[in-house]
Amino acid sequence: MVAWLLDHDKIAVPLGPDPAPLAVTGAGRAECSIRFYDAVLDLAHDAAGEDRVTAWCTEADAEALAELTAGECGATVRRLAVPGAAPLAVTGEVRVRSRYRSGEGAGLRLTLAWPAGLRGTAAPVGGGLVRHGAPLAAPGDACWCTRHDCGGLVPTPGCTEHGTAAAPAMEWHPGGGIRCADLARRRPGSAGRPCAPSPSQARRRLR
Repeated sequence: MVAWLLDHDKIAVPLGPDPAPLAVTGAGRAECSIRFYDAVLDLAHDAAGEDRVTAWCTEADAEALAELTAGECGATVRRLAVPGAAPLAVTGEVRVRSRYRSGEGAGLRLTLAWPAGLRGTAAPVGGGLVRHGAPLAAPGDACWCTRHDCGGLVPTPGCTEHGTAAAPAMEWHPGGGIRCADLARRRPGSAGRPCAPSPSQARRRLR
């Protein structure tokens, strides 16, 4: 039905009931907030693959996205909320893979793509990528940092092991992304929720 309406110039962009809000920042800090319609999110199964989102948008929004993603490092998705999927964020290397028109005067069908290893969970407030730090040494009993099922942690400023004064050496990875989920699966007894704080950490903070 949507294809027929587009081909016969009855509508400009298919206006579905659940648009996907997209917030993008370019290399020059320029920002763009648009709505995707009839969005389809295709996520790779491993970090070597490529994630894609394909959706309808207005021609003006397509032009704005093309400009933001044309830089050497692509653009950053601060937040993409596709119905049926958790909000995600991607740091850099987001590019317009393809766009095409169906019908005279219709909107554009646009595909954005990025390396799957960059994908992570979007922060609940303000967008941006949630990251966890994987310490080079296992945290001790004195550690007060928030721990996650993947083994990563978010440093607490007052922690003697990982706080501001300790300047910990960590390897950071996107929380909720492929790397985070893979680390969680490798850990014995993991619940498989890479972004969930560890219950033992919650008890430790109460003592």
